[in-house]
Formats: sequence, C-alpha cells, structure tokens
Amino acid sequence: MRLDRFLSVARLFKSRSLAAEAIASSMVFIDGMPAKPAKEVMAGHIITIDTPRIYKKIKLLSLPPKNMSKGEASSLYDILGERIKD
Repeated sequence: MRLDRFLSVARLFKSRSLAAEAIASSMVFIDGMPAKPAKEVMAGHIITIDTPRIYKKIKLLSLPPKNMSKGEASSLYDILGERIKD
C-alpha cells in the first residue's frame, strides 16, 4: 500500500492530499529515511511524522483490507513515541 494512502486510512492525516503534502515537505520518514508518497509500506516499518505541531513515531502492525472506522484504524499501528509541540 502507498504511504500517503496508509496515512490517510489510518487517520494519521485528515486526507490523502495532506499526507502527500507532508511527505513532499520532508516531514515523514520510513525507518529513518525521507519518504516519497508512492513508497510501498508493509508491516514492521517504523514511520516517523515530524510536523511543526506534532511528533509521532509508529510501528506499522498490519495493512488495512479496506477503509476502516476511526476506532479500528488505530489497530493498524503501535505508537512508539508521541509529542505535541508548542
């Protein structure tokens, strides 16, 4: 699954276009390396989101079979670190 689509389905960004924008602005990393929107993600990847407002590090547990509810979306990943910036 594409990174921008995963971030949208997992409800880490409100839309796929916002996710792609953050990725293009070098705010999203996969396993410590800058990511591209079309990068394929799979279980086990560590995704770091470092925007001006929030820092979040997650471990991808599974890929969604389809769109999910907000409650189910959080089961796709495990939060390794999270911080809200001032």
